[in-house]
Amino acid sequence: MVLSQDPKPKKNLIIDTDLFSDVDDAGALLLASTSPHINLLGVFVNKPSTYSVLAASAIVSYYTTHSHKKAIPIGVFRHPTNDGTVIPLPHTTFLDVVYWHLGEFASKIAYQFGSPSSPDHVKGEGPSIPWGHAEDAWSAVSLYRKLLSEADDESVTIASIGFLDNLSLLLDSGPDSFSSLPGRELISAKVAELIIMGGRYPEGRSWNFFGSHPDSTHHNGGRGLGLGPKGTANVINNWPTPQEDGWKGKVVYVGDEVGGNVLTGAELVKKMGPKGDPVGRAYRYYAYGEARPSWDPVAVLYAIDGLRELFKYDERYSGCGRNWVDERDGSNKWVWDEETKNQFVLALKVDNETVAREIDRLFLEGALRATVERAGPMSEEAGPKF
Repeated sequence: MVLSQDPKPKKNLIIDTDLFSDVDDAGALLLASTSPHINLLGVFVNKPSTYSVLAASAIVSYYTTHSHKKAIPIGVFRHPTNDGTVIPLPHTTFLDVVYWHLGEFASKIAYQFGSPSSPDHVKGEGPSIPWGHAEDAWSAVSLYRKLLSEADDESVTIASIGFLDNLSLLLDSGPDSFSSLPGRELISAKVAELIIMGGRYPEGRSWNFFGSHPDSTHHNGGRGLGLGPKGTANVINNWPTPQEDGWKGKVVYVGDEVGGNVLTGAELVKKMGPKGDPVGRAYRYYAYGEARPSWDPVAVLYAIDGLRELFKYDERYSGCGRNWVDERDGSNKWVWDEETKNQFVLALKVDNETVAREIDRLFLEGALRATVERAGPMSEEAGPKF
């Protein structure tokens, strides 16, 4: 007699993204939304823009409408104010004033897949936050506290692929209607792993660690709208530890150098990608079908599958120290600390091309699966066309 085995439970995953000025965030959302191994709890936007919120909702909803029982909630960074007023999200779009080559994609994806007025819109299958309703997004802190309070203990993986402002506010948050625990204790109870895409190792300075500061010039000519290096330093220097908080989880850093030469996305645009796929369209708008660095897809692929055959922990740092960030400029440095055993730096176990092929394969597989699910039985492919 053969006893049936229960299927491996899906991993609870939260994505915190700065979807706006680089299309690799869209690719990361494709991976997270279509993986059969993931229970996507929510998506958080740490770049405050109406188009970032709407594009995130459009992308995630496109891939999950038929595979999830309920809509994936979207949260967005809200800058704290002394009187508690809510600052409206800016209608900011991306303009490449550095290279004058890269194209804007967030507002286009948001409108084409989210507006009933768009010829691409599919009735009844629009995003959870439609065009013109970005203010309906959750406050990031409230949504974080809700999702964590509802999750099993030590069950949530958070992948931060942008600024760390939302996590900083969560860490400092107090008890509310969702949980009587302050943020630090709530994190310690619920989070199993924090993955941070950012930093340079053993030391350096990374955009994700300082770019949200109001003094930081962005590609579109605007400025940062967040907490900047202070928010980053708060998270990295003050995150719960096993020694002080009894936290049983770990922190994994994915440095800028890991995904920079892993070039992906072109296959989704030029060869086998399904017509009307929002992320394929985003890569076309942004890079005109050229392959792009995969900083964020690499981080999310690790979040989904762990080390397996593609990744390893860099033995020069991992399990024998911790990251530290200077709150003045966002620079980071790996500090030797024999008591810290739960912080790691990710590295590739194989060459860049092998990782790129796997990411491109998963892009195509996920996009094609969503196309079949949206088409339904015995019907022609639904959705927008190129």
